[in-house]
Amino acid sequence: MMTWENRWHPLLERWVTVTSHRGSRPWSGGRVTAAPDAPRFDPTCYLCPGGERISGIKNAVYTDCFVFDNDHPAFKASAPAPVPAPGIYQNARAEGLCRVLCYTPDHAGRLSGLSEDQFKAVVHCWRDQTDGLMTNAGYEHVFIFENNGEVVGVSNPHPHCQIYATPFVFHTVTQEIQAVARYRQADADNLFDAIIRSEQADGRRILVETDDCLAFVPYFAQLPYETFIVPKGSWQRLPEMPASVLDDLALVLRAVLKMQDH
Repeated sequence: MMTWENRWHPLLERWVTVTSHRGSRPWSGGRVTAAPDAPRFDPTCYLCPGGERISGIKNAVYTDCFVFDNDHPAFKASAPAPVPAPGIYQNARAEGLCRVLCYTPDHAGRLSGLSEDQFKAVVHCWRDQTDGLMTNAGYEHVFIFENNGEVVGVSNPHPHCQIYATPFVFHTVTQEIQAVARYRQADADNLFDAIIRSEQADGRRILVETDDCLAFVPYFAQLPYETFIVPKGSWQRLPEMPASVLDDLALVLRAVLKMQDH
């Protein structure tokens, strides 16, 4: 059945246009092909165990997760003072910290290919990095993300993610926090709880559900394959979540990534 309508995004408080019929339009653009098989160890890779990075530092011969400060950071505590901005414009130092997390020593691996225990270790590492950077280093926001595949500009195929810590909260997150506060004031309810109830009542977009977590394509999805993975309890940050819920979150994320990879 064709879906052609505007849907309200309750977290960003704006309309999203859904036009399923446009998926059948003629296409003569580029197509993505499968990446060639990679070796499990590449002696020239600067992310492999023992590899030498551009800074001249050699990686530890790691066997699990490996974290290091990015040699080409977008944010850094020692970032230079900017040239004064002209006219009405503003600028500031790109202060912060950027780290790289290698999930595994296997150069040919993928996050979705990790064992359950390995995947749990990655999520616990995210928790520890978030805790250390916010509690000990005093940063306001920790953003963990992975760009996946050459088509989006990944510079190295070794499985890894980025960890950005900044003295300010990213705008989209600020928008969501404000939307949650406005919803609570107007409806005396938690907006995320309301979203979870709505998705459970509909049921069609749920991918994985456990006692502690829910993975679903939101009704208001803006992009193909957009997926929310949320705990059913109320916690603001990863360090606040019990280890059992973190483990459950890891297994749900692993299951979703396996779906998307295949």
